[in-house]
Amino acid sequence: MNTQDDPLHPGLGRLRLAAVLLVGAFAAAACSGDGGGEGGGASSGDGPNGGPPPSLSGGVELAPVDPTRVLAGEGLAFGQPLPSEQAAVEAFTEDPEVVSATARRVYSLQDGRQIGDALVLALDGAEMFDQGVLDAFARGLVSAVGQGPQEDVPVAGRTVFRARGPGGTAVGFLEGNLLVVVRGPDDQSAAVVVERQLSALAAGVSGAPGPVTPLLPIPVDAAFVPVPTVAFQPIPPPEDEPPPAPPELPGSTGLQGRYGVVAGERRTVVWAFTVDPGAYPSAEVLEPAMAALASSRAGGAPAEAAEVVDRVVQRANGGEGAPSARAFRHQALVLLVEGPDPAQLDAVVSAWITALANP
Repeated sequence: MNTQDDPLHPGLGRLRLAAVLLVGAFAAAACSGDGGGEGGGASSGDGPNGGPPPSLSGGVELAPVDPTRVLAGEGLAFGQPLPSEQAAVEAFTEDPEVVSATARRVYSLQDGRQIGDALVLALDGAEMFDQGVLDAFARGLVSAVGQGPQEDVPVAGRTVFRARGPGGTAVGFLEGNLLVVVRGPDDQSAAVVVERQLSALAAGVSGAPGPVTPLLPIPVDAAFVPVPTVAFQPIPPPEDEPPPAPPELPGSTGLQGRYGVVAGERRTVVWAFTVDPGAYPSAEVLEPAMAALASSRAGGAPAEAAEVVDRVVQRANGGEGAPSARAFRHQALVLLVEGPDPAQLDAVVSAWITALANP
């Protein structure tokens, strides 16, 4: 791939490479693949002479805008991206035109469904030669993220940039020093998000200072979907056999347990918690409690976050002879898998998440 810059539009080569990385991370999550993408980008020292690209005199005065102003919209929530998505976004900051980059997953508050992804770049106007370069920069990013030709279209009384491709639709706009790009599965999804962002801007409404992923309450039975490699068998009553010790999660409102049966043998114990929305108003608030839960069930072993399929799993491996545990989230349910074999736990978790992501 040729990532050399256009001499009239400096930065576009690196911009396109960063966009390719970002689209790859989005696609991996959307397809429920293993999101192991690494952030990167062409170094500013690329080229036959090494060193940074030459600067051009000029500049565009861009009014500073707080990113929370564009991370707002009626009926929308802007949540934490996956680690692979965040790593891909950080590649944009390799470009001197980009001061900072923020990624968010966009959710509908009506049903908790993810309807798109948002990227917000804070730009350095001094690095833009003129307005034409700024517009080309914005259009180039939208085209790269949308994986198709760019066109100008009206949304909410403003002209925005749109590109359609095999992976969906990207819509972008400029607001002060911010370049905002929303990627959705289709034209309507992307346009609805941008329309509500622009309406919030016009009304002076700002979003939350940090990511907020909504938790959709669902029945605990919704956790136990069919999984090809694992059978979830009810735990017999205590009068028939001693049951496993139940875990504790502060702020939980219900708990169900099952044995995870693989090849006819009980290999794991799985648990599903419902939680109090007052105690856990968002997934970001819930995440530390899941880490503590996994650690407590692994004899106090530290928990570490790992990206599995389309979500983050808290993993804690106990010492020799001690159990290990994995905790992750499905909507507002906290799911826990525990047993003696960490590799078996990882296999069950991966298969379970894949089944939940593709009901």
